[in-house]
Amino acid sequence: MSKLSIVAVGSIAAALFDAPAPLAADVAPPPAAGSWSGCYVGANAGFTRADVDATDAPFRDGPFGGSGISWNTAGAPYETIGTDDAGISGGLEAGCDYQVDLGGTAFVLGGVADFSLMNLGATGTSAISADTHTRFDVDWAASARLRAGIAASDALFYVTGGYALADIDVSAYDRTGPTLMDVKGGGTEGGWVAGGGVEWRFRPEWSVGLEYLHYDFGTVTATGAATFPSEAYPRFDNDVTFDTIRIGLKWRM
Repeated sequence: MSKLSIVAVGSIAAALFDAPAPLAADVAPPPAAGSWSGCYVGANAGFTRADVDATDAPFRDGPFGGSGISWNTAGAPYETIGTDDAGISGGLEAGCDYQVDLGGTAFVLGGVADFSLMNLGATGTSAISADTHTRFDVDWAASARLRAGIAASDALFYVTGGYALADIDVSAYDRTGPTLMDVKGGGTEGGWVAGGGVEWRFRPEWSVGLEYLHYDFGTVTATGAATFPSEAYPRFDNDVTFDTIRIGLKWRM
C-alpha cells in the first residue's frame, strides 16, 4: 500500500472515532416491546352461511293495496319461505390498533375495514303453491368496524362491530305456463355486523387470527307488477343474515 493510501485511511478512521455521538433526541425510540400499536394489512379466508326468510307480504300498491291480500293468501297468517346457502369466502382487510396500559392491563382499541368475495345463492319453493319460488344471490360483502380487546403477551382477545354493506339480489316468481309474476329487488344493501376473535402475534411484524362475524341486513324487498292479474303488486320481504368464521394473516407495519 502506498504512503498516500495509508495517510488517507488513517485520516478517515480518525474522523470516525472523533465524530460526536448523536444526541438521544436525534434517534427515534424503538416501539415498546410487545405493543399492539400500529397499522396493518392482511388477507383472510373462511366459511360463510347466508340465511334468507322471504315472507309473502300483503300488497301495498294497486287496487289491492291495504286489503290484506298477498300473492298466495287472502289474509294472515302469511307464508315464509326459508332459503340458505354456504360456501368459501375470502378477501382483504386493513386497519390500525392503539394500545393503552391501565393498571397493568393492556387495552387495545382500533378500527378495521374489509372486503370479501362470496358466491352464495339459493331458491326456495312455497308450501302453499309449488308454482311460487323465491331466490337470493350474494356476490360480496364489506364492513367498517371498531375493535376493542385485551392483550396478554402475544395474544389479543377482542370484540368488534360496525357498519356492513353487501351486494344482495332477491326475487320471487311464478312461471307456470305463462309468467304470472317475476318481481325483483335489492342491490347494494346496508346493515350491521358484530362478532369477536383472537389474534396471535408469532413474530413482531406478523400475526394470525381466528374471527367470527354475524351480519344483519334487515329486510330486502322484492316487489313489482304481476302479469296477471295486472292490478296485483306482489311483495316478498326478505330477512337477510350472514354468519362467517375465518382465518386471517396480517402484516403489521
